[in-house]
Amino acid sequence: MKTLILYSLLTFAISIVSAEDEQRDWTTLSGQTVKAELIVKSAFNEETPRTRKGKLAGWQAGIGEWRIEDGVLIGDELEENKHASSLTHRFQANHLIITAQVQLGTARQIAFACRDTVPPNLHLARLYITPNKLWIQKMSGIAKTTKAERLVAKEVKLDPEQWYDVTIEIIGDQYCAKVGEVEIEATHARFADAKGIVALVNKGKGAKYRNVALWRAIAE
Repeated sequence: MKTLILYSLLTFAISIVSAEDEQRDWTTLSGQTVKAELIVKSAFNEETPRTRKGKLAGWQAGIGEWRIEDGVLIGDELEENKHASSLTHRFQANHLIITAQVQLGTARQIAFACRDTVPPNLHLARLYITPNKLWIQKMSGIAKTTKAERLVAKEVKLDPEQWYDVTIEIIGDQYCAKVGEVEIEATHARFADAKGIVALVNKGKGAKYRNVALWRAIAE
């Protein structure tokens, strides 16, 4: 009987922790408080062999070559693709929060790309991370119709061998991001459009990602 009671209490406690993990109050980089509902949380800690079109921890490899090795997601651009590597996750949200940890390694560039819900999911916005610069751009179109406008850029000094925490908040027409201790933000009406895909993108080989989470922000 005591064992049953202890088991029930433990199960109840775990359910509370799980609920708190999946929904929480979130203080944005601009100081606003919103509700955040977890969409997906990917530690990328399960070994996965190299794939070019397969699934990895609920994400879809589309371009380039991807693998999970030693608890880290690694993306490699392939010369024959003539395109940056891309790993995507589908969802739907009006306001979006992304958290992750990244290491550039030997890659030239890492980007967090967001696409809208208009078939076939048109480009919406992107944060670029390089060793010496961060920038945010608004986007539209897809493939040959893609258009991009860089809205803001900031000079940085990032160590390619160091891990950096990344936070991205796209709430209304505001796009705010933080990489390590550096913050950058931009405003555009395009950012307020509904979001349907997030893509992890990199140029070059050896880009590393871990602990990537997508949150649906509920703004008043």
